Amino acid sequence: MNNLPPLKPLVSFRAAARYSSFTKAAHELNLTHGAVSRAVKQLEEFFGFELFERRNRTLYLTAKGKQLAAGVEETLTKLEKISEAIRIPDSKRRLSVSCEPSLAMRWLMPRLDEFRALNPQIDIHLSVGGGPIDLSAEGVHLAIRRSDFTWPSHYNCTILGKESVGPVCSPAYWEKHCNSAKQILHTRTRPKAWSEWFDLTNKRIDSESEKYFDHFYFSLQAASTGFGLAVGPEPLVREDIKHGLLIAPYGFETTSIDYIVLSLENQKKAEDLKIFTTWLKTELNLPLGK
Repeated sequence: MNNLPPLKPLVSFRAAARYSSFTKAAHELNLTHGAVSRAVKQLEEFFGFELFERRNRTLYLTAKGKQLAAGVEETLTKLEKISEAIRIPDSKRRLSVSCEPSLAMRWLMPRLDEFRALNPQIDIHLSVGGGPIDLSAEGVHLAIRRSDFTWPSHYNCTILGKESVGPVCSPAYWEKHCNSAKQILHTRTRPKAWSEWFDLTNKRIDSESEKYFDHFYFSLQAASTGFGLAVGPEPLVREDIKHGLLIAPYGFETTSIDYIVLSLENQKKAEDLKIFTTWLKTELNLPLGK
């Protein structure tokens, strides 16, 4: 037992290693930047060497840090799977789902209670992640993604619908700034969102200033509080528009990107995959305001 490091800080270290960022790790774990930094420092003091190199405000794992990160990721992933398996009642059928972070927070999570009410026999275990995914290695039955990357040819791919995007802001902000220059809100996870919208529409918006946020979630939250104008994928802003927190003064434009579901052949899960995928497609394609 003397060789075991303090266990609680390993969770923070795992997230920091995954994102190469204390800030992003803190966001995922709902902690402060300082709490993640202290957790990593505690591990470094235990081992007697640095786990990260800090260069130009960017984190890089050291050689030993990479070795520890690989072991921690494998161990915690196994522990998570075991924990999930023994917590779920035998009568439940577990379906592990990975979803784009902003889509999960702003669209899928608010609707899961409805799915559970319709299908109480299926237990959805939701995790967040974007882009390429190794379904087998991560133990995921189904991944909801944007079709902006290449996936293995043996994956099953179901198209849920086209992505539509448009600038959004609060009604009060539009009333005040509709005829003047706007504050433009960007997101670092989709840095070309505005330029792509300009190309789609051939429209231009006069900008008085620009602000940058780490995720769509934050830029859209800022827009709903009257901070400026943000590009919003329609599913992510549907609820805020429905409740009057946001408006889309320029409407929405369809992009070349699809929302997709990726899965593997799985006879045991085939029925549940079909049920959940059909429900996702129906929900995603509901008219705005529904």
